[in-house]
Amino acid sequence: MAASARMRERILAAAVRRLETGGFDGVTISSVADEAGVSRPTVYAHFGSREVLVSDALQDVSSRVLGSVVSAVGEQESVSEFVVEAMVAARAAFRSSPALAPLVHPGRGTVIYDGSALGVDALSLTRSFLAPLVGAPADAGGDVDEVADLCIRVFLSVVQFDSDATRSDDALRGYLRRRLVPVLDLPAPGPAPAP
Repeated sequence: MAASARMRERILAAAVRRLETGGFDGVTISSVADEAGVSRPTVYAHFGSREVLVSDALQDVSSRVLGSVVSAVGEQESVSEFVVEAMVAARAAFRSSPALAPLVHPGRGTVIYDGSALGVDALSLTRSFLAPLVGAPADAGGDVDEVADLCIRVFLSVVQFDSDATRSDDALRGYLRRRLVPVLDLPAPGPAPAP
């Protein structure tokens, strides 16, 4: 790994630590520079702005959390069951990660309000998890992009808001099976295989 890439990773790790301890407001260029042991100009040289730094830090944490969720969910009997179980597990994982609090409890000026929550990076990340499930290459675009976009929108909603229809994991599963799976036009799970 080149020195520039290592420095970028070091700064990104410092930003994640600041998110974990101070939330969105705790991430300033100065605090991240101090945490990483670098100068403010070095942080600016690698990220350009606080908003880009926070967005990249959230992408980094989200990617790691989603990777662990996908591994934990494992294989399911259908694509629709994978999507449902992944959303249920991801909601718990996102809510329990202090670094992801700006996504779970967004405030003005965070990535939810600046539009990057549905930006190219978020769609690319979601598409990469969905593409193998729907049999399309990660760069296929089209339907996979629309499925990814809808999954992000529904996921942000269920992470941020509870209702009687989604309060428990079982209620959320039922809700997603009734409302999301038909809209995505994914095949519903078939009967359980015979033992």
